[in-house]
Amino acid sequence: MGVRTVRVLGASLAGTEAELVTVEARFEDRPRERTEVSITGLPDTVIREGKGRLLSALEANALHVPPGRLFLNLVPAARRKAGETLDLPLVLAAAAACGHLEARSLRWKLFLGEVGLDGELHAVPGGLAAALAARERGVFQLVAPPATAREAAWIPGVEALGAERLEQVVSHLCAGGKPLCAVEPAGLPAAGPGPEVLDEVRGQASAKLALAAAAAGGHGLLLIGPPGAGKSMLARRLASLLPEPTLAERLEITRVLSATGRWPGGLAHERPLRAPHHTVSYAGLVGGGSPPVAGEITLAHGGVLFLDELPEFRREALEALRQPLESGWVLISRAGRRLELPARFQLVAAMNPCPCGYRGHPRVPCRCPPAIVERYLRRISGPLLDRIELRIEVAAPTFDELAPQDGQPDPSPRGVDLRRMVERATASARERQGERSNAALDAAELDRLVPLDAHGRALLERAARARALSARALSALRRVARTLADLEGEPRAGAEHLARALALRAWNR
Repeated sequence: MGVRTVRVLGASLAGTEAELVTVEARFEDRPRERTEVSITGLPDTVIREGKGRLLSALEANALHVPPGRLFLNLVPAARRKAGETLDLPLVLAAAAACGHLEARSLRWKLFLGEVGLDGELHAVPGGLAAALAARERGVFQLVAPPATAREAAWIPGVEALGAERLEQVVSHLCAGGKPLCAVEPAGLPAAGPGPEVLDEVRGQASAKLALAAAAAGGHGLLLIGPPGAGKSMLARRLASLLPEPTLAERLEITRVLSATGRWPGGLAHERPLRAPHHTVSYAGLVGGGSPPVAGEITLAHGGVLFLDELPEFRREALEALRQPLESGWVLISRAGRRLELPARFQLVAAMNPCPCGYRGHPRVPCRCPPAIVERYLRRISGPLLDRIELRIEVAAPTFDELAPQDGQPDPSPRGVDLRRMVERATASARERQGERSNAALDAAELDRLVPLDAHGRALLERAARARALSARALSALRRVARTLADLEGEPRAGAEHLARALALRAWNR
């Protein structure tokens, strides 16, 4: 058998994106030697251990590898490749190098999928990311297991073909074989939890209104109160008030989750809610490691990051949130590797007012010395606190709120009504400024959308002097005022909305 080199296009996941990888295959026929497979190009353990799986799948499908040496190289060779997504292109490249397939039938196609011992194809994450990368390269046909292909089919211009077994792919590539059928995108899944779950929290009218403001404007929220006041329950129910993600947002959320190995098994149907424990490491929260991987702030992209017991998190991890909160991305740099990861999340945090939790409680005395309280609160830096627009004190609920008499309704706003207000406010904002949330308005947009009259300017001036407000804080107050006006259906944000925005930012250390 003559020596020839074939090339097949695959993809490897890195961070939240897919990088196209060319699999080069070359076979040297040596009848008196045993079959030897060599894989180069910085493969990870999963790829290296796939040698036996590759040979078994080929033999099981009558694609005999004669005695000799099979060289497989992954291009670009200087970049590490990881995961099982390269199984299918490796098997096809080997089959073509051994003369079972024509090299030209493999051109201008992207192959994804894990290959079993008998040639069964298993779905892999990263279909969306791989389809996007292929389209940018000018490759418009993708072959993958059906579940992966249905994910990739959401990308316009890319024809996604589904195959359940290796023999089907081989038949499709051979002249006169049975062609594969294009798959349709998976249907949109059902919506997430309804706003009724917010009604499980009794009382807390002001905190629920603050939740609605956070949901409508994309603002950060900090809840401060004693143990058992309902802070965590409120924070976890913010997702029920958030507007339904658009199709573009669903695709973006799915791309990130799929590429990072948290594949939702189709198109994401709700915004992610990530709630890491306070013992999470810096790399676990922000991203990093070797090789670098995405952290919780990237997994929360397009959704909510909930940090319970905020002062208990590591100081350096909290400080690393400052830049992503403003830019929406984080750059992870390691030796020989740089990853720019998306991190556009909505921060919601909860904390006690002191280590024992009962500072300011009407019935339970606080026994924390002032120095201990000050040290506890100083775990949250001023710059980080300045980036959280809404800070609400959550009081301990009364007995009547927790155990109302028969037939007595909860006086706090209902979740359905708050969701309706959020939807109306979101629609007004999108009509006015497109997809940008109120929390993302810049200075020029604030001057246009939240102009200051004499009363509003005087109010902000007094507040700036009394509270020593920064320029960022003053802009945040105007953004929140714009959201409060949207919740009320008011076209103009006036001094009364600025006053309420100040009330929603009243807590300070």
